[in-house]
Amino acid sequence: MQVASETKELERLRNSDSLLRLLVDSLPAFISYIDSEQRYVFTNKLYAAFFGHELDQLKGRHINEVLGEEAYQTVRTHVETALRGLRQSYEYDLPRAGKTRHIRAIYVPHIEKGKVKGIFVLGIDMTEQKQMEQQLTEQAH
Repeated sequence: MQVASETKELERLRNSDSLLRLLVDSLPAFISYIDSEQRYVFTNKLYAAFFGHELDQLKGRHINEVLGEEAYQTVRTHVETALRGLRQSYEYDLPRAGKTRHIRAIYVPHIEKGKVKGIFVLGIDMTEQKQMEQQLTEQAH
């Protein structure tokens, strides 16, 4: 009887993991979780693709390796601040594949028992919105 209940629990967990993966991979946002050593634990497909990687290539890699030195220096202070327990929300320009993308980033510290375990990262590509705002500003003048 115990084997049957363990099998059902494993199946429930697999379905839950599949649903979570489907959800985060369907959202139009860059999603990741970075541990206290600045290493990737989890990313969604959009995040991995945006930085030119396959999904399974990121786990365990340092954020500097994935973003590249220039981008890492841009976000480093925000990452370090979030790892001290302070939520970060900011926008920045990120050079990618010969183009500059305007990104809105939010870092939410994962705190357990008073200790920061890592940060949840949410990024949204705001490039098109910024371009439209700029066009409207230019047309108004």
